[in-house]
Formats: sequence, C-alpha cells, structure tokens
Amino acid sequence: MMRVFALAFIALAASCAEPAPAADDPPARLILQDTHWVMVLDGAREEARAPTLEFAEQARAGGFSGCNQWFAQVDQSNGGLRFGAVGMTRRACPEPAMTLEQDFGALLGQVRSAQREGDELVLIGENAQPLARFTPAP
Repeated sequence: MMRVFALAFIALAASCAEPAPAADDPPARLILQDTHWVMVLDGAREEARAPTLEFAEQARAGGFSGCNQWFAQVDQSNGGLRFGAVGMTRRACPEPAMTLEQDFGALLGQVRSAQREGDELVLIGENAQPLARFTPAP
C-alpha cells in the first residue's frame, strides 16, 4: 500500500514539473523595447559624452553616438541581437568625440547578442566576446 502512495506521489510531482527546454530551442529573448542605456566609458574616453542606446517599438534603436544622433533597425531573432545599417547625422565634433563615434558605429556592426548582468546590459560579439557595457539611463 505504501508503495502505491509513493508511486502516486512521484507521478503527481512529475506532472507538475516544468519540462526542460529542448537542446535546439533558441535562447530566451531579452526584452529591450522601451529601454534606455548609457555606455560605460574607460580611460581617456571618460572625458567624452557617452554614447547611448534607446530601444523603441517596431524593432528600431537609436541614440547618441558620441558626437551625432544614430538610428538603426534591430533584429532580435533566435535569441540574438543585431543592428542593421546604422544611419547618423553628420555634425563634426572635436576629439575624442569623433573617434569615440567611429568606434561606437563599428561596435554596433559587431554585435551578435546581448545579456543582462545585474543592472548592466552587455553587448556581445562573435565567440561570446563582450564588446561594451551599458548602465540604465537616468
């Protein structure tokens, strides 16, 4: 009799458990819509105004690139994150803003995914290489 109750309990517990994701399931999609981020700068770049990321509705992103405003389409399919062709306004700025902007534009083209680490957003490139860190915009 005790064996019947034990088997019934195991069957009940197993039916309540969540199924494990299949090996071929895509990673969970990071929700970025309506979020705003500021890039964490290092070294000599700390004196520049930091680039920003603003994720809008309908798979669009934009923000400040270090000198100009930027915008791009965003693809978050299959758990990844990719920016389409980046458009920018064309104002000239003194250094280090111009170099920062060029580097930031190149960085956006290298992004393959993103992940949250605490309050930070980390943009990830090929081979899971972290490219840049962002904190929530005030």
